[in-house]
Amino acid sequence: MSRIALPEHVEIILEKLNRRGFEAYAVGGAVRDSLEGGQPDDWDLCTAATPEEMMDVFQDMRTIPTGIQHGTLTVVSGGRPVEVTTFRTDGDYSDGRHPDEVFFVRNIREDLARRDFTVNAMAYSPSAGLLDLFGGTEDLKEGVIRCVGDPVQRFSEDGLRIMRALRFLSVKGYSADPDTAAAIHQCRGMLREIAPERIRAELMKFLAGQQAAKYLDEYRDVFAVIIPELEPMFDFAQHSPYHNRDVWHHTLAALDYIEPDPELRFTMLVHDIAKPVLAWFDETGRGHFRGHPGKSAEIAAKIMAGLRFPKASMNRIITLVRYHDTRFEPDRMLVRKLLRDFGETVLRDLMKVQRADAAGKYERFLPRTEARIQGVLSLMEAILRDGDCYSLKMLAVNGNDLREAGIRDGVTIGEELQKLLEDVIEERLPNERDALLEAAKERNCE
Repeated sequence: MSRIALPEHVEIILEKLNRRGFEAYAVGGAVRDSLEGGQPDDWDLCTAATPEEMMDVFQDMRTIPTGIQHGTLTVVSGGRPVEVTTFRTDGDYSDGRHPDEVFFVRNIREDLARRDFTVNAMAYSPSAGLLDLFGGTEDLKEGVIRCVGDPVQRFSEDGLRIMRALRFLSVKGYSADPDTAAAIHQCRGMLREIAPERIRAELMKFLAGQQAAKYLDEYRDVFAVIIPELEPMFDFAQHSPYHNRDVWHHTLAALDYIEPDPELRFTMLVHDIAKPVLAWFDETGRGHFRGHPGKSAEIAAKIMAGLRFPKASMNRIITLVRYHDTRFEPDRMLVRKLLRDFGETVLRDLMKVQRADAAGKYERFLPRTEARIQGVLSLMEAILRDGDCYSLKMLAVNGNDLREAGIRDGVTIGEELQKLLEDVIEERLPNERDALLEAAKERNCE
């Protein structure tokens, strides 16, 4: 019998239910992760007790009626909240997202049968051991995602399960059972009915997986449902001396190269999305994509708005897409300007994006790009180490200093500070208070 070490606060809840004669189990992801050797923090429990019976069992503990109509009560044990849900079956899913009604049952088999995947349909209690009625243990061992029962029915009940399945494939490195894989393709239209925020959350988790590029390609018809703008990239030949892949496979190679930061991965997913829109071919047949970074940024902004991305994430990704193809030479003055315009964090990210973009092209071009990027990064480190001035907050004067020097107008003060910063960055003036004030007075005071 597989044994799982349950946290004390979870065991307390199970024991209280058992003492009152109710079956109770840890269930779902925590059981799965424990069997894989993990130490989950978040535990879900299920029990034969109804919500009213649970309220009686836990009358001496703090409880929160989280979703009492669906049988869920949050019990605070040892200062930790734990969701406990009555065994249940679901009615019809007329909206493709939520059951129209739920029915409380006393049999855990009926409860486990309604769950999404076999690896999530296992339950455990110290007294009964591991309850695996649908082959979850074997699928976990083999690294297989398989729906419980009919996969078309499972996905029709909640279309977001499609994205969860793909996330498991990407993050866990699992493979899909053939029937489950076929159902993912067949039911992909269900994703149009899912709230954008839920799609985005699963998509970003998917992109952070090590196998994201592989499964983006294998299920590209599915991802084209949630991002239709991807479809023109599929098999679009570039006919370029710089590229040995079509637009889609260049995109996947660049995405696979960059670190698994979901926002950086999303940047690579959309960085060339405008190429099929702007492509033209000269008399030799060579492809040209003039202006594609700016247009890609515009398309990416529309996609992210539709998926309800947070504003900060949108701004970061749009900037990286817009400048992914701009060549920045390793010149100290230029790098100071880049730090002024982008800041250290974004500039580092931009170099990662440009390196990944180059990695998706012909290998012979990578060393030259790598040398240029490394030159920029080395100069940035030197600027940061030496304390070069590249921002207003580093300038030796501020607005109050200019006001005391006789410049009263607020707009003029702002403009003058920018001019002084430019003078310092371009080494026309030293970053010294007296020199800067003298220059400001010469420009603004009679």
